[in-house]
Order: sequence, then C-alpha cells, then structure tokens
Amino acid sequence: MEDATLGKIHHISLVRMLGYCAEGSHRLLVYEYMANSLQVDEASSQIPQTLCKWKTRLAIALSISRGITYLHQQCQECIIHCDVKPQNILFDDNFHPKVSDFGLAKLMKRESSANVTTARDTRGYMAPEWISMVAIAPKVDVYSFGMVLLGSGRDKFMFFPSHE
Repeated sequence: MEDATLGKIHHISLVRMLGYCAEGSHRLLVYEYMANSLQVDEASSQIPQTLCKWKTRLAIALSISRGITYLHQQCQECIIHCDVKPQNILFDDNFHPKVSDFGLAKLMKRESSANVTTARDTRGYMAPEWISMVAIAPKVDVYSFGMVLLGSGRDKFMFFPSHE
C-alpha cells in the first residue's frame, strides 16, 4: 500500500504510522511502539490477568472490529487488510488493542471487488475466496477476524482458549 495512504489513516484502533524513509534503496516505516501482541505465547500458554475477564475480551473485540470497519467504510478508498490474525493485533501499555501490519493491504474503489491472483492471508485465517481464486472484497477481513475470535488457526488465542 502506498506510504501516502498509510500516513492519512488515523483511528484509535489502528497502529499509527509516524513516518517513513524512501531514500535511494533504503526503505523504512516507523510506527508507534506497541508493547504486546494478541498472540498467546505457546511456550507458557499464559494469558495476562488483564485479559481474562469476558467484559475486557468483548471490549477488545469491539475495538478491533471498529478499526476494521474504519478501513472498509470510512477511509477515502476502501482498504482491505488481507492479514487479520492475532500477531497483527497489538496492545499498547494500557492494553488498548490496535490493528497493525498493513504490508499485504489492498486499496480498492468502493462497491467493487478486486481480482488478486496470489493469496495474501495467513493459513488458518484465510477466507475461502483466496483459495477459490475469485475476486476478493472486504468480507475476507471479516472472515479472518471471525477466525481470530473463534480461536481457529494454529495460534492459541485469548477469546476461547483451550484451557477454559
């Protein structure tokens, strides 16, 4: 996605790009620092106590969904994230969630779908459209987010952890 577009998107539930460098062969994107990821450490399988309450989990899910909705409906052009997964949902020091990593994102005109020839999502969170090679739409992010909420994919996840 173009750096100019990334610099224009501002939402409380999206990691903010602070700057970038495109000098010769050097490329660098600078984002705000986020201390934690939604992905649970597989070695310890520990969920921070802050995230164990269902009220907190619901607030996190709503915040993430607002960020995805902003990308799909409130930006000048529709932005499909194309890689919604626990590793791309980060928390600041106060455990406010933000969607990150727009490296696979796709810009598209409103009310249309995009023909993308290569899969851009992570296995386990990938919508059926990617596999069947049909045109994609914002609903691929909705599917991936649903997989995150259900704890599907290879990663353990805090919403429905296996030990509860």
